[in-house]
Amino acid sequence: MNSSAVLLFSFLCLCGYIRSQDYPILFYSGRNGNQDIYILYPDQKEPLNITNHPARDNCPSVSPDGRKVVFLSDRSGIMEIYIMDIYGNHVEQLTSCGVTKEHPQYSPDGKNILFLKDHSERTEIWIMDQDGSNQWQLTDNPFRDERPFLSPDGSKIVFMSNRDGNYEIYTMDADGSNQTRLTDTPWFEIFPVWSPDGKTIAYAQKIRIDGMMMGGLRLMNSDGSNDRELTAREDRDENPAWSPDGRSVVFQRVAEGNFDVCRIDVDGNNLQRLTFHPEWDGWACFVLRIYDKDQ
Repeated sequence: MNSSAVLLFSFLCLCGYIRSQDYPILFYSGRNGNQDIYILYPDQKEPLNITNHPARDNCPSVSPDGRKVVFLSDRSGIMEIYIMDIYGNHVEQLTSCGVTKEHPQYSPDGKNILFLKDHSERTEIWIMDQDGSNQWQLTDNPFRDERPFLSPDGSKIVFMSNRDGNYEIYTMDADGSNQTRLTDTPWFEIFPVWSPDGKTIAYAQKIRIDGMMMGGLRLMNSDGSNDRELTAREDRDENPAWSPDGRSVVFQRVAEGNFDVCRIDVDGNNLQRLTFHPEWDGWACFVLRIYDKDQ
């Protein structure tokens, strides 16, 4: 996005002309009998399938300018990372090393992509340039380090790991050094993500109650302090993603026995269910869209 577009977007957000309900929502779903990536525009009741491929396409991450999507697909026989435009065109494969990939995620400036290599009992966090070049390993231990997000200023990465017996949330410097644990509970803390201003981390907490896996969303300061509840642990809420204005998050909630996509303001108000389908809908994120398709 050029500087004039950034200024325009900031002005529109400040004046309240762009609200979280005005952003398209990107997610993946099993609603067509297979995993595909969909986009739900604010003026549409039904989402649009933008991959529509017989392979499994999932875990999308949209570029900061809203123009590109990286995602996972097994169309080559193993889960690798691909890139396409926001309309599902110009698909290119970015990785091809023969090890299953997971959790691709754009950096806030769009220049890099964080991802995982899955070695069965352990997963490692890697980073690469947006075109798939210059792949660099950041973590290396016999446990599962997962779901990495780079902070808005590019200095820190937040991630989840089971290295201490159950999943907790950690941060590290962008080069993989200074790995620090932020949470310490008997439950699972998973799916952490920075707010757009870098001051807050949203995450999900999972707990088993009477044999049922339940979970709610929580917020904490970037250093782990001031941990507080966003949604109660009455349902199973997971995988939050911030709106570009930092005022709300989308997430997946078990509704009627399966995940659907929901949205809530960060003050806990205005909870809204966005998808209604008996098949799995999840891994959602907001899409910045202030340009026309032909631009």
